Amino acid sequence: MRFLLSEHHWALDSLFPGEWEWMRLLPRLASGEDFHPSSRERLYPSPLASDVLADENTITQMEDWDELIRPELAESFAAARAVVEADLSRSESLTLDQYDEDDPVREELEQAGFPRDLLEMRRILVPYEHAEAWYSTLNQARLLMNEEYDLAAAEERHLAKTLGPAAVGEDRLLLIAQYELYSVVQSILVENIMQE
Repeated sequence: MRFLLSEHHWALDSLFPGEWEWMRLLPRLASGEDFHPSSRERLYPSPLASDVLADENTITQMEDWDELIRPELAESFAAARAVVEADLSRSESLTLDQYDEDDPVREELEQAGFPRDLLEMRRILVPYEHAEAWYSTLNQARLLMNEEYDLAAAEERHLAKTLGPAAVGEDRLLLIAQYELYSVVQSILVENIMQE
């Protein structure tokens, strides 16, 4: 995957099939449909600390939260996911021959011996004004994934690097890689688009 900037768009380009699949799944994953209810609650944390004793004032605050803030957050999250889903639906499928002769991606893949007719990559063009929606959706997915699978800890990443993928297990390694891809895209958005 590489990140490209143009006058009107930013793009996730040269997505390999696995990377594309993780991006394609992003809106559904961010919706929390496939996670336990307790994990979904991570998107709507209580405004009160768990050690606060309930009194009339705190009960009122919780009722206001449930009635006013929570639905507004849910609506905002759903709107962001809809934007991302629309952008994903306009993605382009590319073969190696569709890249310019002097494109570094083409050169690298040819040197690595990828067959021209078998390799299909994807490009997602995104208008700049959609960056916030993408950031929100990526964040939703990462929060849910971490809550469900406890992926933010660095220990497993270190084990995989030092002892090899078998030390973590293939399924777990794929989850970590997916989580990391979402983290990388979020970082790219912050560094290249959202600071302006």
